[in-house]
Amino acid sequence: MPNTSIPATAEGMPKATRRALLWGLAAASTAAAVAVAPDAHGAIATGAQALAGDQAENPELISAYQKFYEACVERNEAQQAREWLADEWKHRWPLAPEALLWGANAQDGRYTDDGERDIIGRYLIRDTADLTKRMSAKYRRANPKTCFALLTSSRERSRIEDLKKSTPKGRTPKALARNQALRNEAIRKCERNIVLAEHYEAETARLRRISGADTVQQRVTNADAWLRKAADEVSQCEARTLAGLGMKADVLAVTAGDLMELTKSDATPLGQMARFIESVAEIAGRAAA
Repeated sequence: MPNTSIPATAEGMPKATRRALLWGLAAASTAAAVAVAPDAHGAIATGAQALAGDQAENPELISAYQKFYEACVERNEAQQAREWLADEWKHRWPLAPEALLWGANAQDGRYTDDGERDIIGRYLIRDTADLTKRMSAKYRRANPKTCFALLTSSRERSRIEDLKKSTPKGRTPKALARNQALRNEAIRKCERNIVLAEHYEAETARLRRISGADTVQQRVTNADAWLRKAADEVSQCEARTLAGLGMKADVLAVTAGDLMELTKSDATPLGQMARFIESVAEIAGRAAA
């Protein structure tokens, strides 16, 4: 179960972006007040006029930004619910049997097969100290924690089929007998692994079912999709004021946050865009303060 998502939402995003969301929502509200009642008096109208000048912000942008903020809140709550479920069920989630572990450092994405994961789909980084059957003491000392790729029942069944189709060879009767014995032992090992894998897969599927993990994960997926759609709606709306530009920058800072952090120091167009977006958000935020 993959665990990829937009780096968004009120508590999950960087402090500067949370601040941008808050000022953006306030700017949207005050700009709306100007659009509805341009002759209004008092602190709200004065603040809105100072931010928006003589021109009211686009009502469609304000509405789209409000939806984006609501999507951020839902995405945060969904993610928090998922984290709570992971903590609640951590003590009941089984570790895969040692016989099913094969490639280390699977969290780096170096294997075609997926790595061992917890109940909500995060890579499971486990201690290696007690894995004495397949790892040397030297390796365990050098790699005290890692995530392993797993031998699945389907993978082992496929391997058995390949082994059964193979024909052992040998230049001498003794060599032929040795190779036949090696193939037969490999088949028996696969059969043992299939039993272990099926038991492990059934138990983890049972825990996901009774915990409601799939429902929780689907909520995150739905919220993620809602957030992307809301962000796109904001991007499609015309901005007419500094506040509106700030809202657009704010949305980009959320949906492209990881990319901006990676590229904002680069001497590339991507780096230039990241710095521009950050500058717009900061200037609009100071104007709203």
